[in-house]
Amino acid sequence: MKRCILALLALLAIATTACASDSIAVGARAGAAAGESSYSTEVFGDLYLNRLVSIGATLGYTMIDKDNKRTFSRDESVPITALFKVHAPIPFVKPYAGLGQALIFHDKRGTKGSVIGLAGLNFPIGPIFLNAEYRRQFDDKLDILAGGVGISF
Repeated sequence: MKRCILALLALLAIATTACASDSIAVGARAGAAAGESSYSTEVFGDLYLNRLVSIGATLGYTMIDKDNKRTFSRDESVPITALFKVHAPIPFVKPYAGLGQALIFHDKRGTKGSVIGLAGLNFPIGPIFLNAEYRRQFDDKLDILAGGVGISF
């Protein structure tokens, strides 16, 4: 049993070197809030501190229709988010999870903050990667699903 655990740790240590080559990643993604008539888009940037940890920021735009109908009464907001992410050392699919704090500027309700929880996957294709992310905005109780593309260098 100890040999299996040591072999697994050695394999994960080798796999982390495949994740270590990216030091900065930038991109854009779009999506929607689950269960709402909505639209969300954002640009993102990540700075990899080491193989497993990164810090990042996003600037987004979110529009949610009132009462889940296509009306002129919409809640529009611009969230700016600071994030801390932990990346799993898997070379071909790069999963991550993290926490953050968003400062959300609403057009009709003023500004407020919200804690953010997220989980996602990056699918590298050379220096370009495809991204899929689930984000939970706890104060507004929004579940946002988004996908996009980025570049790492």
